[in-house]
Amino acid sequence: MDKINYNLESLINNLDEKNSKFRGINSKPKEDTLSYLLFDYLSKIGTNTVFLVPGGGNMFLVDAVGRHPDIKCVCTHNEQSAVIAAEAYSRLNKGIGVALVTTGPGATNSITGIAGSWIDSIPLLVVSGQVKTDDINFDKKLRQKGPQEVDIVSMVKGITKYSETITDHKNFLKKLSKIVNLSKNGRPGPCLIDIPLDIQSQKVKIPFDYKPFLKNEIIKAKKQIPNDLINKIIKSKKPLFLIGHGVKSSKSEKLAIELVKYSNIPVCVTWPMIDLLAFHDPLYVGRPGVVAKRNANLTIQNCDLLISIGARLDRIVTAFNPNNFAKNAEIYCIDIDEGELMKHPKRFKKLKFDCKYFLPDLLVKLRDRKYKNRNTRWINFCNNLKKKYGKSELRKKNSMSIYSTVNLLSKIIPPNSTIVTGSSGLCIEVFYTHFENKRNQKTFLTTGLGSMGYGFPALVGASSQIKKNLFLYEGDGSAMMNLQELQTLKTNKCKAKVFLINNQGYVSIRNTQKNYFEGRFIGINKNSGMETSSISKIAKAIGIKSYIIKKYSDFNKIKNTLNKDELIIYEIFVNKDEKLIPKCSAYKSDNGTMVSSPIEDMTPLLEIQELKRLISGPIDKKSYSMRGFKNETN
Repeated sequence: MDKINYNLESLINNLDEKNSKFRGINSKPKEDTLSYLLFDYLSKIGTNTVFLVPGGGNMFLVDAVGRHPDIKCVCTHNEQSAVIAAEAYSRLNKGIGVALVTTGPGATNSITGIAGSWIDSIPLLVVSGQVKTDDINFDKKLRQKGPQEVDIVSMVKGITKYSETITDHKNFLKKLSKIVNLSKNGRPGPCLIDIPLDIQSQKVKIPFDYKPFLKNEIIKAKKQIPNDLINKIIKSKKPLFLIGHGVKSSKSEKLAIELVKYSNIPVCVTWPMIDLLAFHDPLYVGRPGVVAKRNANLTIQNCDLLISIGARLDRIVTAFNPNNFAKNAEIYCIDIDEGELMKHPKRFKKLKFDCKYFLPDLLVKLRDRKYKNRNTRWINFCNNLKKKYGKSELRKKNSMSIYSTVNLLSKIIPPNSTIVTGSSGLCIEVFYTHFENKRNQKTFLTTGLGSMGYGFPALVGASSQIKKNLFLYEGDGSAMMNLQELQTLKTNKCKAKVFLINNQGYVSIRNTQKNYFEGRFIGINKNSGMETSSISKIAKAIGIKSYIIKKYSDFNKIKNTLNKDELIIYEIFVNKDEKLIPKCSAYKSDNGTMVSSPIEDMTPLLEIQELKRLISGPIDKKSYSMRGFKNETN
């Protein structure tokens, strides 16, 4: 990983001083606290909302942000929620998301949100209060010195781009500028500043007017795209793009769409990029991985050139077997992070680029060569796979299917909507596999960490910026983990529509315990020690309107109320025993070890002859073993 992510002092010393001057006017600066200077600066760079939980350890910071005329305070009921809300804010806003927490448990509660932001490369600033400097346990000889004191800086060091306890008010503004710059540029990520009470209250000069230092980028990794790649694209018969979240974090979605449309090359995406193109766009293939529609994985395995742009290609995407991924293709990986590139097998060609530079340069080179993919046979092949194997599961007559539910929601949610989702569980996996997104819909989740309890706090952050066509899709088990934020949504007059999927507990864990542990259920439903509450009853107690959806005809309740100008929860009861399909499943080998299936061979298994017709080249030997065949002649 780039050293620039960690070495702030080196960054400060080497930045061009001409670009780092604060230009004041000929007016006498006013005096206020360092806390006020912090939020005044943040407002100047576009942050208009701060998410917080007040406490004794951050009292001067809370007072300062509360007094600032250009910042709205959104108060959550847990610091984890404040940080997740700030992370969601960052995804939807040019200003950096900011969470304000107190010392001790307030700071430790923030760690889950910081970790999610770190893995997903989301810019974020967490400001934690701290005991006064005299009470800080600097020499580490004590477990604790000041009241509710913890060393949050050391705790988050491995999941932040920079973290520091501020012990001197001098040059604070310049340092703050560099920290925000660091968070937003290169590979973005969270930073934390821990501010003791005596530093919070320190009087400093506040300029009447200044231009805060914020460069557009730190690393301008301008390199020439190798001619080898251009030649490979031109010669390829079956080219395929795979677009990942790096494109979104570099604000390059429009460039990626332009590249796909101009080149006429089909495209796969990772879950965070579900909204790049509409599902029914003829160049849109799908979302490959362990949990995917079969056609997306088959397309990956049939291409002869795969260009991965801004995708980590983690084990979920490659189905735990990167050596078998796009096995018939030459693979080019474009990523800003050298560490991500170096984890790939040797056969992957690795190019270190920022997507916002790579995409326009590639477009220019392809236009210079007057290239356009004219292999309609390949495009038709991709679309025929999508038509045959991209269908959602059929509606079941006697119970509400999660698959049919997602299919119906695909039709109900309008274009130009923002869809916040939970981040783990069967209902979320089915959503990201089967949801057929429309034009200009924006969707997001915390994909890397996959934390339960993400949905409601993320909706708090989104609703601070988005006032129309805002939706949340969440599961009942996940909702329980931050249920208190329903009150925050009500307090802040959120008018989103919430689709709450009730499958009576943890279906994914239930299926795991059934398949691997002979049905010895622990902590997955009422009978095994874990019971979820009636969300509708809780909503009623808070004063939020809700509807119960238990049969398909009840979806008319959604259609008839979707345009109402108020927060509404639709609690949708679905079959509790459905399995996740299709899926790349693990199977037990002859020696008893668990083996991952090939990415192209998903359960429920196709007939071996059908698989042979669909795959270029030889069939993986595992596909024979999975079917109980001893060799290829069976």
